[in-house]
Amino acid sequence: MKKLLSISFVIIACFFYSENTNAQSFEKGQKNFSVGVGAGYGLGVNVGVDYAISDLLSIGAIGAFSSRSYGYVLSNYRVTYLSVGGRAAVHFGKYLKEIGINEDKLDPYIGAVGGFRTVKYNDTYSSYYSGAAAGIMLGGYVGARYYIKEKLAVYAEGGVPYSSLGISLKF
Repeated sequence: MKKLLSISFVIIACFFYSENTNAQSFEKGQKNFSVGVGAGYGLGVNVGVDYAISDLLSIGAIGAFSSRSYGYVLSNYRVTYLSVGGRAAVHFGKYLKEIGINEDKLDPYIGAVGGFRTVKYNDTYSSYYSGAAAGIMLGGYVGARYYIKEKLAVYAEGGVPYSSLGISLKF
């Protein structure tokens, strides 16, 4: 319940923060801060920052946390993932105009992510099955932002290793 109230507060604060003017989808120098809930290795939360190095390309950083529990007759098993890394995307919204779609509020993109992931797992039945591991994380995603206001968007991304839904602030 606390998580739901916290997320609701952030969303309401974002509506008050953003201005109510015409939105622009993607342009050089733009910075976005995104927070979302996702699925991949279980339910989780991710945070990202992107910077537009041109009207087509963005680079940024991402952090994600997810956890999943399994319940069995004699034990409970939990797997927790923590990931940090970089991401890059190609934004093709400016080409939507050519097929008759208004690109002012829509920012579709496709990208790649790479970084470092840690995995921790434990079993309440036996410490034999508990442990941790770490390694390289590589993946890709396709997504879109839809600007509700000039500085506020909702976004959806589908890909590997995470898929997510959330809000994005332009600053």
